[in-house]
Amino acid sequence: MKNSLLLLAALAFATASFAQTAPATTTTQLPTHRVHRMGHNKTPEQRADTRTTVLTKKLSLTAAQQPQVHQILLAQAQEGQALKAKYPAKEQRKARHEEMKAGRAKYQQQLQGVLNADQYGRLTAMQKEHHHKGEHGGKIKAKG
Repeated sequence: MKNSLLLLAALAFATASFAQTAPATTTTQLPTHRVHRMGHNKTPEQRADTRTTVLTKKLSLTAAQQPQVHQILLAQAQEGQALKAKYPAKEQRKARHEEMKAGRAKYQQQLQGVLNADQYGRLTAMQKEHHHKGEHGGKIKAKG
């Protein structure tokens, strides 16, 4: 009898903990890791601030380099936002991708002019590592 009462109490407690209501929001919320990764709901200024902070730490940017890098990253984020507005449909994804690719090359060249050789080498290594991780959390697809 004690066991069945204990089991019933545990079941009631477990059910109550799962029956919590979701927060009342009108927007669709993505899992936190995806929001962070994709930068949803961030302004171009916030994206540039975040990326500048990360690059300052990882590349040891000087006080003189920080505003220059921030300006480049801000322009890149603003251009990316404009391209997303210009090509909103899924069918236009390829055209948007091509324009973004050209923009990345332009901003990469600008960054190369601001960073020293060591910093630029570390930046390209970080970008290659990030590219290889893709959306699979570091898992590289097996060939074959």
